[in-house]
Amino acid sequence: MDIETIVNKIIKKTNLTNEEINKKILEKQQELSNLVSKEGAAYIIAKELGLDILPKTKRRLEIKNVVPKLRNLNLSARIVKVFEPKEFKRKDKIGKVANVILGDSSGTIRLSLWDQQTEIAEKLKSGLPVEIFGAYTRENGIGGVEIRLGSKGGIKILEESDLPSLEKIKQKEITHENIINLKEGSMGEIRAALVQLFETNAFYEICPECKTRVAKEGDKFKCKEHGEIEPKKTIVLSGVVDDGTGNIRAVFFRDNALKLIGIDIDEALKIQGSFFENLDVLGKEFIMFGRVRRNKMFGRLEFVVNNIREADVEGEINKIINNLTPNV
Repeated sequence: MDIETIVNKIIKKTNLTNEEINKKILEKQQELSNLVSKEGAAYIIAKELGLDILPKTKRRLEIKNVVPKLRNLNLSARIVKVFEPKEFKRKDKIGKVANVILGDSSGTIRLSLWDQQTEIAEKLKSGLPVEIFGAYTRENGIGGVEIRLGSKGGIKILEESDLPSLEKIKQKEITHENIINLKEGSMGEIRAALVQLFETNAFYEICPECKTRVAKEGDKFKCKEHGEIEPKKTIVLSGVVDDGTGNIRAVFFRDNALKLIGIDIDEALKIQGSFFENLDVLGKEFIMFGRVRRNKMFGRLEFVVNNIREADVEGEINKIINNLTPNV
């Protein structure tokens, strides 16, 4: 913005004349030993007068680019689904949480509303275009990201939007990728065999309410959101998957880890002393949907699985045979 434009903006918002403003600018430059330009001095004068003449800008991201630890996040999206608020005990108080699924052309993400914020969920319905403002992001405990509203955050319903329709978001075609083509930050579906399973500590404690990982403090477990809690145990597995074009480390949290090994959490806990000795999954082929991220500890890419199912090889072969047209 040039000096003339800045001065004119100050004149419009104050009773000062052009001469008075230019005098203040000159004095400010002298005060700062002429280390600032006229434009810089004019911005300082405007700020001292309580004026905000800088153009307003908002930070906007596509959902696929939302990562943990963002602050002051602004995001335009369409409401995909609104879940009923749930109550839980927090020490001697009752807390509430309501989850909302947001979507745009790049993917979907969860917005969590807590306590009084859950009243906002009552005004929302599937299909509405909205603007999320004053938000922040955090890891959701299963390798993904969720959005939360800050103390000054909120949700604004948009009258007009160029967002894709709810039907298009729901019917968005899943991208099938070869492992060799996977890039950091991308989302997609791969079909690969599990060729290695790392024998690490598979079980850990989580808060039964918000499902985040908790640590033991003294002889008790504490959650940052819900204080002292009685934790539940869950599971995480990691290994290497290969599709013939390449291989990549894959991480399976909770339900996806249980789908991988084909047993429920109670069965897994019963055999945890000899857990890896009792598994028979190596060589099996799976279809997995997830996101590629960089493992900070090892500096390499890994595939965080959001959904998994075993490939039905026999069924697919039969389908191909049934579709063959005999030669006449």
